[in-house]
Amino acid sequence: MSFGSSASEKIRPEGFALFWELGSAILVAELRARSTRLARGGLPSSGAAIEEDDARIDPRLRSVDTSVAEGILRGLGHLTAEDEQLGGRFVTLRGRRQINFGSCSYLGLETDLRLKNAACDAIARYGVQFASSRAYVSCPPYAELERLLAAMFETPLVVAQTTTLAHFAALPLLIGKADAVVCDQLVHNSVQAVLPTLQAAGTFCRFVRHSRIDRLEEILGALGERHRRVWYLADGVYSMHGDLAPLTALQELMARNERLRLYLDDSHGVSWSGRHGRGTLLGDGPLPPRTVMVASLAKAFAAGGAVLLFPDAETARLVRTCGSTMIFSGPLQPALLGAAIASARIHLCDEITERQAWLLDRVRLFNALAAERHLPLGAPDATPIRFVSTGDNDATYQVASGLMNDGFYVNTAVFPAVSRGRGGLRVALTVHQTADDIAALVDAIAWRI
Repeated sequence: MSFGSSASEKIRPEGFALFWELGSAILVAELRARSTRLARGGLPSSGAAIEEDDARIDPRLRSVDTSVAEGILRGLGHLTAEDEQLGGRFVTLRGRRQINFGSCSYLGLETDLRLKNAACDAIARYGVQFASSRAYVSCPPYAELERLLAAMFETPLVVAQTTTLAHFAALPLLIGKADAVVCDQLVHNSVQAVLPTLQAAGTFCRFVRHSRIDRLEEILGALGERHRRVWYLADGVYSMHGDLAPLTALQELMARNERLRLYLDDSHGVSWSGRHGRGTLLGDGPLPPRTVMVASLAKAFAAGGAVLLFPDAETARLVRTCGSTMIFSGPLQPALLGAAIASARIHLCDEITERQAWLLDRVRLFNALAAERHLPLGAPDATPIRFVSTGDNDATYQVASGLMNDGFYVNTAVFPAVSRGRGGLRVALTVHQTADDIAALVDAIAWRI
């Protein structure tokens, strides 16, 4: 499988985690195919579900498994909260209450009584599930949710079940075999997962170093001679380091080159930024030309699902009608639709601006204290995802374990989520945390690294 990388950008296992993520996605597909063959041929005579040859895991997948299993063994992964009720600020793990710095519900709406009541009311009205593909019939609250989201984003849109399913619905329809795809090195795995589908349809795909718009322009010059359009796939806020996409440079490049298209996943930028929580790309303005945006209705929006934003109604109609996951996957269920409607109404009033200000106060406080204590942040941007570099997996796990002993839960970011040897603490800031919580966490991290 060739991604067309130059020698200077050849993907190496020790350099680019994305190669391993994509390889893992392909391996999962291979394992599914093997399962199908086993189902057709019956179980081996030994009674084993998987024959010896099939049981040998590819070295790439084995490396991923080893890394993740180590975190689980150290009590840092595959945890289950032990609380009978959650309020947002604390979570009980391994029998001990922790201040929670691992939640992506940045604005604290997941505990808002209006969302809870709306979810309960939707269940009372429509049941716990609506068991029909939207290709046939949609649950009644969909109409109100789509109306409110249209008021928020002011552009044609399609509501999807998750951001992953949104990507699978849209990208294979937007991008043809006459096009080329350039994927940012650190774009979210849910976007990368669609690349094998695009390649199988004949689309040329390759990666570019993270946020290197100068390299993107060079690649664009070469690909533009052979391809009708070139799509750049990127995030608005990157999910590990919390850095912002270089949107100004991107828009300038798009103005210079008519062939360039932008597909941007702003799942970690929606709600806490922009007018009505429209995200980092839209901000206070419209959707830029030749751009498609995806936004999560989970995370800071605090419900479930996703929304695809398009520059024209016809493209939105095509994805809604022909997107594979729009046809063959189930819908959002009543409780999530009710919560999403309540959240959208909050986004459309002045309260959202107040909540955004509360969060940004906490982000600025963390950044200022981190600078005072000389913490090695992955990015200086004012976003609610803060990454503190710690080194290899072992060092990262040691620091995170120590923080749990101190009463702080943070996410670990290790290979394959980041490049090998470049692990760190992924700190998620929310309005639930107090200024004292943040100051105490910074002190604890500084003491341990």
